[in-house]
Amino acid sequence: MSFHWGDYLTLAESLVSDPAAPEPREAALRAAISRAYYAAFCSARNLAKSQGEIVPTRTASEHELVIVHFRGSSDPRRRRIGADLGRLRKYRNNADYDDQLAGDPLDKAKLSVATARNVLTALGSL
Repeated sequence: MSFHWGDYLTLAESLVSDPAAPEPREAALRAAISRAYYAAFCSARNLAKSQGEIVPTRTASEHELVIVHFRGSSDPRRRRIGADLGRLRKYRNNADYDDQLAGDPLDKAKLSVATARNVLTALGSL
């Protein structure tokens, strides 16, 4: 059975909103940011792949490939998906690699979850 990438968004939402989420809190919020990105990215990648629009590379460059694919579309919905994926990737990189997050981690996690939800909704309308 194939993994449903949207389940990562469900996990991210619970890490953000559940007062009983695992501690330490900042680690849980950073994980939420990362999982929200992967829910959106993998869903977008799989849609583009299923429509024959891209060939996944299974390398780090695949992230940019997917983002550029959607950003370069003539369809404004797809361009918005590309822009949102770019923002989510930036947030994920910050959460996964930076010692210090700019701003409040809870705010960044909520923004990441909302943005990823927008991407999944938009993908569903294509």
